[in-house]
Amino acid sequence: MIKRLLPSSDLFKNISTLVIGTFAAQLIAILMQGVLRRMYPVEDFGVYDVFISITGILMVIASLRYEMAVVLPEKKEDADNLVFAGLFSSFSFNVVLLLLIYFFGGSILRFLNLEPQHGFMLYYLPAAIFLFSTYQVFNYYLVRCKAYKDISVNRISRRISEGGGQALLALAGRLHTGLIWGNIMGHVVNIVAGWIQMLRNGFSVKSFSIRRQWSLIRRYKEFPLFNMVPALLNAICMHLPLLLINKFYDPETTAHFGLARNVLVLPASILTVSISQVLLQSISEKCRAKESFISDLNRILVLLGVMAGVMTVLILLWGPKLFALYAGQEYYISGIYARIIVAGAALKLVVAPVSTLIIPLNKIKIFSLWQAVYFLLISSLFLMSHLQIHTFLYVILIIDVIAYSALLAIILYLSHNYEKSINQQHN
Repeated sequence: MIKRLLPSSDLFKNISTLVIGTFAAQLIAILMQGVLRRMYPVEDFGVYDVFISITGILMVIASLRYEMAVVLPEKKEDADNLVFAGLFSSFSFNVVLLLLIYFFGGSILRFLNLEPQHGFMLYYLPAAIFLFSTYQVFNYYLVRCKAYKDISVNRISRRISEGGGQALLALAGRLHTGLIWGNIMGHVVNIVAGWIQMLRNGFSVKSFSIRRQWSLIRRYKEFPLFNMVPALLNAICMHLPLLLINKFYDPETTAHFGLARNVLVLPASILTVSISQVLLQSISEKCRAKESFISDLNRILVLLGVMAGVMTVLILLWGPKLFALYAGQEYYISGIYARIIVAGAALKLVVAPVSTLIIPLNKIKIFSLWQAVYFLLISSLFLMSHLQIHTFLYVILIIDVIAYSALLAIILYLSHNYEKSINQQHN
């Protein structure tokens, strides 16, 4: 059955390469979490989860989404200059962010329900966001070059250096800042490796041209104009629930929810990146050539559905016990939270990886409309501070199921229309 679902095509070979690397990297991260949760206080993980959530939201807009355009130009020199454009955008954004933190740091801490001693976290944000967004630019250049083995190696090396750094800093007594510093160490390793790999794959600093960059910025203006907003809204929808849990409850509850989300949602998110990057490159080529992609889409949906089903069954049957065994008895409650949100996470695992085909189908506006509606649904959580945490999580579940069921229907409808149009042209 697996061989029928995974034919020997370049698309699935590339996906397999990234998925294997992704699972290896995520396995390292998950194993390290089981160790680190016993080394750091629960509250420290709650603060760290807030840090990661803010980073995840703001890094989306740091480079104005020009990293995604790197895969599109026919000329290598244009791709090189889009890399520089993305880096300049990210640097400028984070300089402004640092100034905002300097002047409004106290207000930001109060909004997030964090104590003054956690203020150090804010000043690490610009560095983390710049490093993260920089590697995203490098990563898409490697996708353009089909250097999928290099991408997989990067993800593994990042997780090893990040987790190892966090563990060493805990042993050194740097408990309050160790998690964040370890995260930054992982990004630095990622960037160094990515830079070396780009050079090996033909990237040239000599291609640098400010005039060419301005031309490319105008050519691909639809990315900041149309793609950035839905991407930002998507990041907010993913991370806002955790920030609101910290705001409405406390860092300990945030840490318990954060672990449940890490085990369920973040692996799905990384898998989404692995498949969607390959799918974006492959479907873009097929759309330009007016070729069918429906068989590839169906196989991917079946595979993701099987994975989502296995994850759901495991969590529903043994979630609390597995979390207690994994991270310590005090995280038994994380398994209870995971049982509540697992259905929504499973649906995201199926739908999110294939949503990237909306880009080559030139239906970004439709996706933007869906994202806006999803954002409004998630934003309604601001009105639910009076709910108990379990009820709050059930509301999140309902929102996710409604939103991602609608997105799946949209994807299937657009794919059907595309297949119908190319069949008519061939006839």
